[in-house]
Amino acid sequence: MQSFSEILAALDASDPRLYWAAATAVLAGFVRGFTGFGAGMIFIPAASAIYDPVTAIVLLFLIDTLATLPILPPHFRNCRWREVGPMALAASIAFPFGLMFLLRVDPLATRWFLSLFILFVTAAMATGLRYKGEPRLGQTFAVGSAMGFLSGAIGLGGPLIVLFWLGGPERAARVRSNIFAFFGAFSIVSAAGYWWSGLFTAPRLVGALALLPLYAGAMALGSRLFDRSTDEWYRRAALALCAAIALATMPFWHS
Repeated sequence: MQSFSEILAALDASDPRLYWAAATAVLAGFVRGFTGFGAGMIFIPAASAIYDPVTAIVLLFLIDTLATLPILPPHFRNCRWREVGPMALAASIAFPFGLMFLLRVDPLATRWFLSLFILFVTAAMATGLRYKGEPRLGQTFAVGSAMGFLSGAIGLGGPLIVLFWLGGPERAARVRSNIFAFFGAFSIVSAAGYWWSGLFTAPRLVGALALLPLYAGAMALGSRLFDRSTDEWYRRAALALCAAIALATMPFWHS
């Protein structure tokens, strides 16, 4: 158990890691507000290089959950629960197995797995590899299971949902609401898993509270930009952003 002075040391203004984490949180929040996803693709690789993968995943979970709570009701009303519900159920079942992976694998190996996964998904999205058509129950359940495992293992399952939903017939607003509603429902299971595993330590909670205003403010700005965008512009911007993130976060220089 860390002392109070050690907790405050994590917020030391002379520590450059704090400013890097803050800048990353701002960018991640803006992207989350605009696209409905992508925060983990930005924040987790960067924060993993600053601290460690577990801390990065828990910090993002805390700030994202707290920041999105006030805006969830409209997305719950606009989403398609016949798709969101089964996917959230499948993800909840698979999540504990991913969490076991996270807690038992070397942090450096986890970071490489994280980066390679981002690169693969980004390449798939850039080449137009997406599920096209009306989602079926079995496919939805399979994607949810994979997403749940990856969320537990590396804190990133959102890109799978994007590949699945972005290629369908739904408009961007409905896709975005599905994403927000899914993560809102799935956060209950994630919170229980992190708490049961003892990952909600005092320093991480304090760090999350420090980053929360920056993340939430940037997310609000991203949401305003989305309101002025078109479906085609939304899809192109989301894919271009994922490509840029994949290239920027490959940790060759950190290994």
